[in-house]
Amino acid sequence: MITFKGDIMTKTSRNILAICIAILPINIIMIWYRLTQTNNFSTTDMIVYPLVFGGGISLLIWWLNKYLIKDSFKETFNPGKGTWYADIAVGLGLTAIYFIMFFIERVTLYRWIPNHNPPNTELIDTMAELANNPLLLLIWFGPVLWIGIALFEELSRVFLLKCLWNINENKNWHVVAIFLASALIGVAHLYQGTAGIISIALKSVIMSFYFYKYRRILPLIISHALYDGVQFAFFVLQFRN
Repeated sequence: MITFKGDIMTKTSRNILAICIAILPINIIMIWYRLTQTNNFSTTDMIVYPLVFGGGISLLIWWLNKYLIKDSFKETFNPGKGTWYADIAVGLGLTAIYFIMFFIERVTLYRWIPNHNPPNTELIDTMAELANNPLLLLIWFGPVLWIGIALFEELSRVFLLKCLWNINENKNWHVVAIFLASALIGVAHLYQGTAGIISIALKSVIMSFYFYKYRRILPLIISHALYDGVQFAFFVLQFRN
């Protein structure tokens, strides 16, 4: 029994340490920056930062999962049964659900909790510049969207969930962990206002419960990239000359 307790404590400590290294710092920095800084990101920043930080943190998560948590990539991120074509179909289905929520939220949540912050000019400037630069457009809708945003955010979400779930095997705790992780992810998007925080958190709950049941990360990456990409493409088209 003593050895068993020691093993549990070691496992718990490793998972908490992994969260403190890979998840909390980047989220705290994002929240701090949005609360304290007034300078907007340039278009170059909006392209380089996701690739550098998103790609870097993704590699860090892979390293921590392998050498600190001591699990394989498959054990942590893709242990469920399935096929790539089923994952694509589910990803499309999740994308449809997100857009249904998007339109419902626009006539409910965003009217009940209006955002009084000034418009996000950094996104407007980025879209205007991308609209008339095919190379930047290709980079944005390629590696930035799929690696720097979708892959990074879904790896981070699943890694946070798995580390929290590893702390305690109780199913009630697993559900609590889903809401804790989703709250953190929502707050990290505070630049979108209170309604935006709630919207992001609600979508995170759906993604998290899907992963909890089916344990497949590819549908999450696909739906995330398509949801963000379609919205961005729509607005970029408004700025075409």
